[in-house]
Amino acid sequence: MAHDDLDAAEIATILTSADASDVARLLRTPAPSSVDIQWARVSAILEANIGVSFRGATDADIAAAEKATCPWTDEVRDLYHRAELTPEQRGIALIPPGFELLSLDRLLSDHRLWIDFNANPAFGEPIDMDEEMAKPAGSPAPMMLPGFVAFAKSNADTLFVDTRTGPLHGCVNIHPDADAPWKPPLWRSLSAMLEQLAFSLERNTTFDMRVTLWSKYQPFIEGTRLVWEYR
Repeated sequence: MAHDDLDAAEIATILTSADASDVARLLRTPAPSSVDIQWARVSAILEANIGVSFRGATDADIAAAEKATCPWTDEVRDLYHRAELTPEQRGIALIPPGFELLSLDRLLSDHRLWIDFNANPAFGEPIDMDEEMAKPAGSPAPMMLPGFVAFAKSNADTLFVDTRTGPLHGCVNIHPDADAPWKPPLWRSLSAMLEQLAFSLERNTTFDMRVTLWSKYQPFIEGTRLVWEYR
């Protein structure tokens, strides 16, 4: 069932490249809740099972990162208040198949890289950033936009929050989607993603994730690592 706060027909007009099953899947993801609550569930499992705990970034550091990138959603701020990556947490594949959280420094450096690339693309002409940013969140985008806030990375793939306006403001998607055609957002929000993660870890059940295609991944503990096994 679609959530009462979203209109399926309106979402379909935003997700112009998505088929009906893609739209239905997105509408079935959990509604935004609380990053603080969902992260507390996730971090409790990590601390109990692999002995690692996260600490949050300072208000000043978060404000500086936001000022240097774009206006963030409350959920992005809440995530970094709880989980600023430090060297001792590196190597934790929090989201399958191997996405690790980004530090604020890495977030900033990647954002600058995309801005520079967009201004001087390797091929073709620069895109109209104002036009792309004026489109509603979740709309197809030809590349990483200034309003995309990266928070996790796995090799060349990046998970980001789309801060553009509209009913899907704050949705989570992946770039470059393994060179596949544009696909709709993975989750409606960061808290929805963390809720799915917490459910998977607490119940030791599979986690649905799309890189190129949707697949299932089973979590298990290997020594002091969280490992995701493709099923």
